[in-house]
Amino acid sequence: MKEFLKYLYEGQFPQALAVFSSVALRLVFAFLLWWLGRRVIRRILRSLERAFDARQAKGMDAGLARFLHSLCKVGMYTILFVLLFELLGLPITSVATIIGSAGLAIGLALQGSLSNFAGGVLILLTKPFKLGDYIIASGMEGTVKDIGICYTKLLTPDNRTVIMPNGGLSNANLINVSAEPERRVDLLVPISYEDDIRSVRNMLLELATANDKVLADKPKEVYVKEFGDSSVNLAFRCWVKKKDYWAVYFGLMEDVRYAMVERGFTIPFPQLDVHMGNEVKQ
Repeated sequence: MKEFLKYLYEGQFPQALAVFSSVALRLVFAFLLWWLGRRVIRRILRSLERAFDARQAKGMDAGLARFLHSLCKVGMYTILFVLLFELLGLPITSVATIIGSAGLAIGLALQGSLSNFAGGVLILLTKPFKLGDYIIASGMEGTVKDIGICYTKLLTPDNRTVIMPNGGLSNANLINVSAEPERRVDLLVPISYEDDIRSVRNMLLELATANDKVLADKPKEVYVKEFGDSSVNLAFRCWVKKKDYWAVYFGLMEDVRYAMVERGFTIPFPQLDVHMGNEVKQ
């Protein structure tokens, strides 16, 4: 453009026309490249969407598919813009410097968001949990409702939505309750010191055997866990399918209470014996 204005100012019209024709030709080619590039990118993205849909049907994580789709889109448009700059004769180094400086400033301003972004990428790649899993992390627990690139949403048992930053979630100690198909139900059953431990043990094992949701091929165990201040505490354990955990847990708690009453066993409560001595005479 500077050369065109220079020739035009000096009255060298043939040279100015030649420069203008060259610039116009570059603009036409740039427009064609932009039009063709966008069509090619859209077709590639549609093909990727179909491929990701097929992979999701085979178990690919939906969040990972969205992330890879966005990453491919950004990458292809970046290549297209670089080609346009080259065709128009713009200095790529200057543009790269400006983009780098802007990226540094934005990165410093959005450190937390970038940390969440990196955490989201890590979660999507390592897959410590997936949609539908029940997890416990950072003092919160619930069913994974959505895994975003920056935040993960949990649905608590009382139907509240918890939004957790992926940066902290990727570095936190995490328990995936749903990772295995089976879970162990652990109950603490206190009995009186006067009750017969063997009889209570047989009763608890009968309750576990009678429950059709308790897995028959897994061990059912009753142990003395500790001698408390007012009771002997028994550890009662059995195995269930993860979908039946809470039903069995609450059902056995109720069954134990009624069985203890029917068989004459005692569920003790804390007691305090106070012995009064003779009053001190004045």
